[in-house]
Amino acid sequence: MHELEHSGHEVIGTASRPGVHGLLKLDLLRDRLQDAIPRRFFDKESPVIIFAAVQGNMDQCFSHQEASRLVNVTKPIALIRDAVKLGGRVVFLSTGHVFDGATGNRREEEQVNPVNQYARQKLEVEQFLQKELPHALIARMDKVVGETLRYRHLLSEWWNLASNRQPIICVEGMEVSPTSVMDIARGLRCAAELRLSGTYHLAGPDRLTRAELARRFCASGDLDADVLEKPLEEFGFLDARAIKSSLNGEKFSSASGLRFSSADQILERFFKNIRRV
Repeated sequence: MHELEHSGHEVIGTASRPGVHGLLKLDLLRDRLQDAIPRRFFDKESPVIIFAAVQGNMDQCFSHQEASRLVNVTKPIALIRDAVKLGGRVVFLSTGHVFDGATGNRREEEQVNPVNQYARQKLEVEQFLQKELPHALIARMDKVVGETLRYRHLLSEWWNLASNRQPIICVEGMEVSPTSVMDIARGLRCAAELRLSGTYHLAGPDRLTRAELARRFCASGDLDADVLEKPLEEFGFLDARAIKSSLNGEKFSSASGLRFSSADQILERFFKNIRRV
């Protein structure tokens, strides 16, 4: 929202519960788009509707499949239909986990093959859009991280562990594309302004194992923390995981002209922001 507002766009944000500062209440499970968003917003030419709501806990998607499918599939499709009727352009946020994780650095045209319930649900909406609404934008992302301690994300979790002298434990061999949430915001703004459609990967340029990223994190912050790797099966997850979920973002960079931050640039800004507090 800040990125869009700063660029001169009118922006409306929603939250599922009332009273969140600056956000209108829209209960994904109960409300229709036209009941929650002022009509004047849809009087504009082709307003952009970004669908970011998600049940992203993979194990909960597996253990509560009916409830998670409502949040990840059924209700988003209903709201997407509302958006189309109101003249909106749809942007759907998806995931690199639609691939099987056998190899990383995946491109948009490669064959999808999700290995867990969460990714299957995301893919179901992707396939709906590809069939029913080909002018929509599907923005796949991998490991999005923040640059401050304000919200919970991978780097803030690692900071808390290291600050309490606890080890950082990573899944052995799990490969990701670290991507700044600030770059995601810039990318979505640019995609909306360019009216991009189809499927694009919004991902940083680096492909690192979690352990490699964690070691760079500790070195960048001069932190004395042990970085350990354990096999996936030792974590006790209920559902499968894509071991290599990294994405190739060259198609989006070529279309948008944007170059996303490297992992080292993200880490440098993260620790600079902490030191300012």
